[in-house]
Amino acid sequence: MLTADLYIDKIDLAKYLTREDCAAVGAREPAELARRLRTGELDLAGCLFFPAWKRYALSLALRAAEVLPPVPSLELPRPVSPDLYEINQPGPEALVLVTGNSEFTLTVLTALLALTVSPFFLLLVDCRGDTVDMAMVYGSFTPERLKRALAAHGLAARVSHRRLLVSGWCEPIVADLSRECGWEVTAGPVCVAELPLFLGDGWQPPPGALD
Repeated sequence: MLTADLYIDKIDLAKYLTREDCAAVGAREPAELARRLRTGELDLAGCLFFPAWKRYALSLALRAAEVLPPVPSLELPRPVSPDLYEINQPGPEALVLVTGNSEFTLTVLTALLALTVSPFFLLLVDCRGDTVDMAMVYGSFTPERLKRALAAHGLAARVSHRRLLVSGWCEPIVADLSRECGWEVTAGPVCVAELPLFLGDGWQPPPGALD
């Protein structure tokens, strides 16, 4: 099976590493520390200077090829219903994650979301079943479609904030998305396995994950 590119090579560990982290292991700069973690030269389990959530997030990013399920690379879209999913019983403060209604996107994202106890709303925008990277190419992920999805599921009445997190592929249209829907829209990482690092302590490990 020819598998889709999940952009694991786009994960940028260095931007989540500080000078203090580097000093703890004698690394000259974040890029060097990131390289040592990637090559196994430095054992993450022994890096107790990282808070627990950060060790967990780094471990997911470093094991992205194992954590993310392989999905086939197909030319035709595979749409699923553009629904709203509730992850870990979200309340009014829960962040709203936004993506397209591709079956493969949903498969990969929910596999990662199974690895946290943090609550989220996951909103699928109808982009004809295109993955988000292809939706940006074909113009099927639009501000108007996002606005319709928010209205269809009554999200304004379900959360106490107006914050949305979209895929890093949507960064070129973030301003347009925000202007059209009236919410604060932030572009996250391109590779979903980087999401735990991006969210920081907003991504909490399940019990026993760090044992």
